[in-house]
Amino acid sequence: MTIEAIDNGQNERLEDFIRLAMGGRKVSLKINLYRNLVKQVSQSESTDDIPIETDMCLFMADFIPTPLIPGYPEKITKVYALCSINESEVNDKTIRHIANQRLDMDYARLKNAGIVFESSYL
Repeated sequence: MTIEAIDNGQNERLEDFIRLAMGGRKVSLKINLYRNLVKQVSQSESTDDIPIETDMCLFMADFIPTPLIPGYPEKITKVYALCSINESEVNDKTIRHIANQRLDMDYARLKNAGIVFESSYL
């Protein structure tokens, strides 16, 4: 039974590409890194229950197989960090550093599986 048959089209994690590569399939990934601005909505703790909106920044990566692999998604997206857009420059650099360390961990996993990719950082 092949890995494709085991997964039944439910491949939505980076680990699925890693398992596929470790099973002998040649896998190449293009990695797109970016920031995505979103609004976080939470309820006020006061009695008026007014929603509070906070602008947040997500540090994200898209992993795109090249060429596309039948039965697998066109891309897998991961969030590596989250911060308020009002963070100080020092806090922003710290959060970006943490995101890059998390990327390094995934890069090591990809490399160990024999996946071809180019490293880039946020």
